[in-house]
Amino acid sequence: MENGSVTEKVAALLTALARGGAGDRRLLDLARETGIARPTAHRILGELVAAGLVEQRPARRYGLGPALYTLGLGAPSPIRDVGTLRQLARGLARRTGDTVYVAIRRLDGVHYLIRADGSYPIRADVVEVGETVPLGTTYAGIALLAWHEPEAVGAQLRANDALRRLMRVRSAPLEETLTAVRRQLVQVREYGYCFDRDTVLPGVSGMAAPVPSATAEPYLAVTLSAVSDRLPAARVRELAPVLLDTAAEMSAAAR
Repeated sequence: MENGSVTEKVAALLTALARGGAGDRRLLDLARETGIARPTAHRILGELVAAGLVEQRPARRYGLGPALYTLGLGAPSPIRDVGTLRQLARGLARRTGDTVYVAIRRLDGVHYLIRADGSYPIRADVVEVGETVPLGTTYAGIALLAWHEPEAVGAQLRANDALRRLMRVRSAPLEETLTAVRRQLVQVREYGYCFDRDTVLPGVSGMAAPVPSATAEPYLAVTLSAVSDRLPAARVRELAPVLLDTAAEMSAAAR
């Protein structure tokens, strides 16, 4: 990256900061992750701080700045075709008989866009369409955390912990949650999806896959949820290719 253009370096630094979510990143880590020399990264970050696109925080740490929010208001929707997403979600629900969700990353959370019920829908009040929940609280949010650095995942979950405890979802102790989330992140990186039981509610299991995108990181996720009796290990292995194929098809509806 050291030979890249200034624009490429700015984009790389902003992307690396975005992976930190609500947390902040050290200059040393940003330079190492982007391949930009520390003096160059420090100079560019200083210019971005002056423009309000980056915030400088204590101990030479950096985070995204508030000016980016204003820019984001003028950006087009990242979803090209909501109708196709809805059709694919309904098709997956019909094929499996279970409940399907499609969620999109929103700041430090995931926003639920679509729910489709199969012949064995979840009766429990898990999440609702139109609801935004903190990252790491549901399977979709965990799938979308897979591109974050380990320390950024911990910072994100700690930042969301107080809000998570106010929700109706299962509220395990933070360290227990961190352990479960890290285990599922390994699954996403190795197999393309995660699976677990009781993460959201006791007796409810789920598996989620990020939807591939043309951007640096996925921002959509598709989830299959069911009562735990319907998702034994053998059926999870059977459904995994179906879930991954649907996620791949959904990528055509995203930018």
